[in-house]
Amino acid sequence: MPLQLEPVKDEGDFAEIARVLYTSFGEPYNSLRQWFIPIHTTVEAAMDEFSYRLVQSWKKNQSHVHWIKAVDTDDNNKIIGVAEWEVRTETHNPDEPQEPIVAYWHLEGPRREFAGKLLTSLKGFMKARMTRPHIELEQLVVLPTHRGRGAGKMLTEWGVQMADELGIETCVESVPFAVPFYEKMGYGNVAGLDPEVKVDDAGEEWKEWAAEDLRVFLMWRPAGRDFRGGEDSLRGVSSSATVSA
Repeated sequence: MPLQLEPVKDEGDFAEIARVLYTSFGEPYNSLRQWFIPIHTTVEAAMDEFSYRLVQSWKKNQSHVHWIKAVDTDDNNKIIGVAEWEVRTETHNPDEPQEPIVAYWHLEGPRREFAGKLLTSLKGFMKARMTRPHIELEQLVVLPTHRGRGAGKMLTEWGVQMADELGIETCVESVPFAVPFYEKMGYGNVAGLDPEVKVDDAGEEWKEWAAEDLRVFLMWRPAGRDFRGGEDSLRGVSSSATVSA
């Protein structure tokens, strides 16, 4: 079989993973990409900085974060897709507000402030709803030139299998265009968020950033089986947070 899944065990993989993430988030364009992977000078410099951040996070969280790569065995084990699964066996009090996130990888100024508000809103959205032990799919991408080969399905099933073995739920914060894929994989679209990024006296640049489609949807799969529409619901989901796709 030309495609094979392997756990990431070597920090050297992250230079290639960073490029796979950046390229995949660009086709179709993911409006969140610039906030996670800013380009201050050149794309190459951004890739170096991004891969460094990935390595540091991987080293710090190896006990509960699993990076899985899909490699093409017919092409020198080239990484063509990647998933990041985080196991959360303990959850925090959902009534406690999300602490503000400082987007330190941005230069000081409005972009850093905007990224911080955006990420704080995204994290708070999930924190308030995923109140039981679960596994969250933090990243899932497949290179545009290798889509349609089943890599995304394989990478998603890896985490679903782990969740079922642990007897816990799975979830992912999905951008709009990926919602149908997760529904096919057994997830239900149970809540949506249009992130809160408003500030007083916003400049024109800020207004342009806020005008992009920054919506995300909470895709959720119950423990042990696929989502059943009309039957399953995620306790704690506020109907006021739901938006249409």
